[in-house]
Parts: sequence; structure tokens; C-alpha cells
Amino acid sequence: MNLAYSVERIAYSKKKNFCNFLYAKRYPLSTNIIIFLFIFFSCFLNAQAAPAVSLEELINNAEEYDGKTLTFKGEVIGDIMIRGESAWLNVHDETGAIGVFCPKELVGEIEYQGSYKFRGDVISVKGIFHRFCSEHGGDTDIHAEKITIIEKGEETPHPLDPLKVKASIVLAAIAFALAALHLVVRRFR
Repeated sequence: MNLAYSVERIAYSKKKNFCNFLYAKRYPLSTNIIIFLFIFFSCFLNAQAAPAVSLEELINNAEEYDGKTLTFKGEVIGDIMIRGESAWLNVHDETGAIGVFCPKELVGEIEYQGSYKFRGDVISVKGIFHRFCSEHGGDTDIHAEKITIIEKGEETPHPLDPLKVKASIVLAAIAFALAALHLVVRRFR
């Protein structure tokens, strides 16, 4: 057998197998459809995901974002105010806080609101940004369509520093001693 002929035959055979793979003769049609739909929809969903916008960017470019759907991420702070079928909450990112208005069902899973005692749940809010919301007296807000909890909040411990406790006791004793000394000196004048 000729060496050039066998190399050519191996190359043809590999090309044929690769083409068979491309034309999906190796897999049934239903599998190809499923693979195609999976790839198509995963690309479509990724293209639709809006990047998170910071509050600073929202305020600086309010006209550009007004009336548009966006994603905002931050910590829930303060109380969640339920008003009928709706809820109002404040969400804080690194640059500030913004009010979020939504149906009360969307806030049902939020457990912690940021305060001195707690670090609030970190959420992602997808909704429509309003530079001057006519429904809420001209406030800047987001009308949420979807709220997703990214990270659960937790209780914030504030342990007492033993050195500060001792210093407080010593300073209180000194203040009491000075007050008593002042009264004694005043009485004998």
C-alpha cells in the first residue's frame, strides 16, 4: 500500500466523521433541536440581563435612565412600609439609598432590614426607574417588577470593650469624687 494513499485516506475519513458530526447524522433530530434551543435561549437570556446600575450613575444620568428598566443592587435599610397591596422600601448601595415601590408579595422573603442591630438583606431589584415619579409626589424611585435576595442579612454584634467599661467606671468615680469635694468646699466657706 502506498504511504501517500493511506495518509490521504485517513485525512478523508477524519473529514467525513467531522462533517457527520456537523450535519448531526450521529445524533437523532430531537437531540439536535434540544441542543439548539438550549444554546439559543441561554444566549437570549444573557443578552436580556441588565447590568446593575449604581445610584451615583442613576443620579448623574437620570434623564437617560428615566422610564427604562434597570437592575439596582444594594442592602435593604430601614423599615419596609406596607400600604394596602403595595410596599415601599429603601435600598442602599455604596453611594446612597433610593426608594423602591413594589407589590407587597415581592418583599415577603426579605428577613433583615439594615439598622444598628442588623445588616440588611442584599437584594437585586429589577424595575422601572422614575426621575420624577408622578405617582409619588415627584420622588425619584424604582418601581420593582422583580426582587431577588442575593445575600441574607444577619445580626450585627456590638461587644463591649472591657477597657472602655473600666475607663467609664473610673471616670464616673472621679466625677463623683469631684462633685463631693465641690460640695464639701462650698459648705465650709
